[in-house]
Amino acid sequence: LFPEGQICVEIDGKVAACALSIIVLYELYGNEHTYQEITGNFSFNTHSEDGDILYGIEVFVNPEFRGLRLGRRLYNERKDLCEKLNLKGIIIGGRLPNYHKFSSEMNPRDYIAKVRSKEIHDPVLNFQLANNFHVIRVLKNYLKGDKESEEYAALLQWNNIYYSIKKNAMNDSIIRLGLVQWQMRPFKTIEAFFEQVELCYRTTNQTLCSFRSFSIPLC
Repeated sequence: LFPEGQICVEIDGKVAACALSIIVLYELYGNEHTYQEITGNFSFNTHSEDGDILYGIEVFVNPEFRGLRLGRRLYNERKDLCEKLNLKGIIIGGRLPNYHKFSSEMNPRDYIAKVRSKEIHDPVLNFQLANNFHVIRVLKNYLKGDKESEEYAALLQWNNIYYSIKKNAMNDSIIRLGLVQWQMRPFKTIEAFFEQVELCYRTTNQTLCSFRSFSIPLC
């Protein structure tokens, strides 16, 4: 689906490190999502060439080749790709593998704060912060079965400062439907009907975001 987003480092024919990513239309998921949701139940069918965010799926380094700064090189390649494709930025859901050691003493927010101030070492979060990612929120139930993180994750973002808005670009990949619920209570006037319709219009992306259910008589 997206070969340029899958970066691999080989050493003497062995896979030494790898970074996997997809492009998503982030508005569809927002800042509250799970790993299963963002990956389309692990199928990666959420990848969209019309998306605006490079989403990091996985990064790993073979223990045999750690200490060679391969992880940093993979992250730099991701950043270069993000700039090349003119995407807004990179977002990742970062595990908190050492959180289980401190969960009885503090919540995830305090844990992240102590990792940031270097009072606690977390191998994943420390690495991401060192690569200029910043935490934008804490995610609950992010990765099912992640006992070390107690299923929490830090949602992190890196912004592409070279991103330029595509002028006059129409995004037709999202269709929003206003649904009408027919009821057994007719309105006497059209004004009464209009009073039951509430539109929430966001000028930033010109989307219809809510509809209150209403009923009109059938003729």
